Amino acid sequence: MWSNEDVIEKTKSSQRLSKEILGLFGASFLISTICFWVLNEVANVLVLKYVKEELLMISEYQLYDIQYGILGISFVSGIVLFIILFLSLVGERLAYIREVVKGIDALGRHEWNYEIPLRGKNELTELAKRVNELSKEEEAFQAKERQLQEDKMSLIRSLSHDIRTPLTSMMSYSEFMRQKENLTTEEVKAYMELVEQKSQQIKVLTDRLLDGGSRHLAFFEDGRLLMEQLVDAWSAELEDEFLLEISLEACPAFSGEFDVEELRRIFDNLASNIRKYADATLPVQLQMMEKDGYVCIIQSNRCKRLNRLVESTRIGIDSIRKIVTQYGGAVRISQMEDTFSIEIKLAKIKKNL
Repeated sequence: MWSNEDVIEKTKSSQRLSKEILGLFGASFLISTICFWVLNEVANVLVLKYVKEELLMISEYQLYDIQYGILGISFVSGIVLFIILFLSLVGERLAYIREVVKGIDALGRHEWNYEIPLRGKNELTELAKRVNELSKEEEAFQAKERQLQEDKMSLIRSLSHDIRTPLTSMMSYSEFMRQKENLTTEEVKAYMELVEQKSQQIKVLTDRLLDGGSRHLAFFEDGRLLMEQLVDAWSAELEDEFLLEISLEACPAFSGEFDVEELRRIFDNLASNIRKYADATLPVQLQMMEKDGYVCIIQSNRCKRLNRLVESTRIGIDSIRKIVTQYGGAVRISQMEDTFSIEIKLAKIKKNL
């Protein structure tokens, strides 16, 4: 709501240009009138002086005709001077109108960086200011729109990659079951449970993809137990193919809010990269500890001689980094010769007493 003072100020500002033009009109008229009067008086004086000096004999009517002629010439000269003065003084405003029009045209062409210079304090200045503000707002809106689109595509790439990880595991389990003969009932049940877990994970990730990446945080009093369960699931996927060295002794007791599916995606991406690039003849290390007040996950392995980390450093690791960032953590990658290591500072959380 505008106050009475705001309304009065708005009314005054809306009359600035008209007052300026009226002032220019008055100044031009005053100057022209003065020039008309001076020219008429000077011309009359000069004519009378010339008649006296030359001793010319003219009648009173002829003198009136001369004076009327001088008056007419002076009047026409005053009008011409008025038009020239007024147009020259108003010309600056007209030129500024053209600049404002150029700014509006630039806005229509989506040239957001074009800025109209601000001159004076009238309606044209206010219009130029509003056009500049609109241009900046539209530029900010377009930048935000582009960022949202980039975030959307990044989310789609990340979740699509993470959906493929449990899907690959399901395919591996199915292939293993098909090739292995004489499976016991317990083995079949165990593999079917793993397949069911992965299918549920795919469903959850698909739902999140459709929901725009919504998070589901829950408070865990025993965060260490949660991490042990995730590590157990991670080792179950890899133990048939790799020699695993797991150390959880240094992991402190802690509590905090976590999205279980996000944490599972971290371990799934680690497992996916191990399958693709780790040397299966050498151990894969995973340890959890406290570092700088963070619960830290450190995983390292030797790389295959003919394979280097390519995709994992773009999509899988990037997915881990985005998840960890949401918890206020950080990811550090280290690769020296054939050894790959990733340090995940998951979250700075409160320890259990």
